[in-house]
Amino acid sequence: MINQNGFFEGRETKKLFYQKWLPDSEIIKAYIIALHGWGTHSDRINVPAEYFTEKGYAIYAFDIRGHWRNSGVFPGHIDSMDHIQKDIVLFMDLIKKHANDKKIFLMGHAFGALISLIFAINHPSIHGVIASSPLLRYIKDFSLSKKLGRKITGPISMISPNKTMERDIEQNLLTSDIKILRKHISDKNRINKISWRSAAEIERSMKWTIENVQNLLCPTLILQAGNDKLVDKKTNKEFFEGIKSTDKTYREYDGLLHELWQEKGRAQVFQDMFIWLEKHIKTQK
Repeated sequence: MINQNGFFEGRETKKLFYQKWLPDSEIIKAYIIALHGWGTHSDRINVPAEYFTEKGYAIYAFDIRGHWRNSGVFPGHIDSMDHIQKDIVLFMDLIKKHANDKKIFLMGHAFGALISLIFAINHPSIHGVIASSPLLRYIKDFSLSKKLGRKITGPISMISPNKTMERDIEQNLLTSDIKILRKHISDKNRINKISWRSAAEIERSMKWTIENVQNLLCPTLILQAGNDKLVDKKTNKEFFEGIKSTDKTYREYDGLLHELWQEKGRAQVFQDMFIWLEKHIKTQK
């Protein structure tokens, strides 16, 4: 596996850090844009990248705005989810220069999955989207609107958009893999806060995505942790059932915690993703 990094020009000409993982072989089957979850960064994509590069896929990822190398002046802050959507468009343009006629898929975890689903709804011609434990509704104890107050989340985000609150998730809720858990705990580049504007944007985006589920028309694979302690898996299953596309697949993994790509049982998750990808790189579109 070859790991390289660089910068690309995102929305408003913002310089954004990205990295890619390429197969040792020069033959690449397809390209995947991978989006990390809230508070983390693109280095977390290294684990699935190890698996998929061995299978002939190229993985591209960037630190989402407000996170580590792209955190800017206000870590944990994004002005708008629309900015991230435009970043993906420009990032995809960068990849297309190398991909030629090869397909480009989008995959994301949690917050990254929410972003991926929004993009897929707005760009039905993409080759496919994979959403891992998508953030469509929090389990009650982790609700941002509950912490701030649903009625004031919006106004506060306008008055003091950069003001932040603590948002540090217990890492043992994410994975039962002790080796990975230790890395998570010692990771000094995690973001443990969120701005009020970001909280309002996430709440708005979750609602919008659910309301527009009927417009998700591209091939879709939803992966759900069976023992998810952060996002509401019932909402995710209902969302899946509302997808109008006939090319949709849902997989739930009993006993696995939230971060499916970092869990002990990730081998089965990756195998299911691989089978789905192999099927869709062979179909015409």
